[in-house]
Amino acid sequence: MPLDMQTMSVVNLTVTAMLGLVLVFTWARERECPFVGWWGLALLIQAVGVVLAATSSILLAFGAAAIILGDALKWKAAQQFAERRASPLWIFLGPVAFLLAAQLGYLQSFNYQLGAVCTILALYDFAAASELARADGDRLASRWPAVALLVVIGLGYLSWLPLNLAMPIHESQWVFASVWFPTVILVTLLLRIALAFIVLSMAKERQELEQRVDALTDLLTGLPNRRALFEAADALGQDKERKRDAVSVLLFDLDHFKETNDRFGHAFGDRVLKLFATTASAKLNGGSIVARLGGEEFAAILPGADPMEAAGVAEAVRRAFAKSAAFVDGLPVGATVSVGAASVAEIDGDLNALFRRADAALYIAKRAGRNRVELLGPEDGSPVAEVEVAVRSSLRKPAAPLAGLLPAKLRA
Repeated sequence: MPLDMQTMSVVNLTVTAMLGLVLVFTWARERECPFVGWWGLALLIQAVGVVLAATSSILLAFGAAAIILGDALKWKAAQQFAERRASPLWIFLGPVAFLLAAQLGYLQSFNYQLGAVCTILALYDFAAASELARADGDRLASRWPAVALLVVIGLGYLSWLPLNLAMPIHESQWVFASVWFPTVILVTLLLRIALAFIVLSMAKERQELEQRVDALTDLLTGLPNRRALFEAADALGQDKERKRDAVSVLLFDLDHFKETNDRFGHAFGDRVLKLFATTASAKLNGGSIVARLGGEEFAAILPGADPMEAAGVAEAVRRAFAKSAAFVDGLPVGATVSVGAASVAEIDGDLNALFRRADAALYIAKRAGRNRVELLGPEDGSPVAEVEVAVRSSLRKPAAPLAGLLPAKLRA
């Protein structure tokens, strides 16, 4: 049964406008995902374009330009999602170029205008799909269905071209007599609905990821926190492909930090903590993980590092911090750090013992005068027995460690 074009036009307009309102309302209520707001605005502008195009032949070109602008804003929304800036020139190039071509007489018939609109819409959809495909930092599962749908919609617009050539629509009034136009409008509308729901899913998934990252981040320094460190340690210990790799652990304790706080104030003490976080991160390679355990205590896991490499990294951090913290904001702080290092030749599936050894090595460094590195290698005896120190509660493994790797945003 042939579809009624008038009914399809009303349905297309109503559904597009409602989807746009839902997305804009969602963004206005939460203000968490701007790309949802841009996508909703794009749909609203396209709904306005449909109204203008259906009003009269005089406003047809302006309506088509509004529909193109809506797709351009979807591309901007995709760039917003990918955390890249969209150039206004490229956003307005499509609709302005179409309007100029129509006003200058290059697109005299509806047939030519429809072909130009379809081509420009396809280009913007492909550009939006490309932006989402490149936004791989979050690893969101819902991102790829959005990419696929945008590609399908773009190909759908291009598929209109041979239909337009085979069964041309020379005047806008002929749209209501067209056999194929209502069908492709329906298919495009269904894809638009699916894409809107996926956009909402992407927003929710990103919010959940950001909440997880926040839960694993130390707010002061921006480093991973204790929970994130032990999740990473648990994941490393269960990685069967790295069972035969060496691994080292470094524990850092800023020397006389309470005196620094008492002398310069807690705000300045926070400045020193952030300075150490920056220094330690700069001296560790990309495969290492440095975290703040709490207070003035920090820790790092160095996958693949043997004892000498671990000692070298620890000494580099110690020297760099002593140099950078000698004067902070022009004040003679002279802050230093003591480091305990421990290493094993193979990962045995549980790094708790390695943390205890590094804790004992740190105790030795403190007893020996501070501002130094002490290393306990794989051949050393029981450090706990040697120094008679209990394991600090801050280094206990969580009762229910979460599986999975540390998010990329939190790695050193």
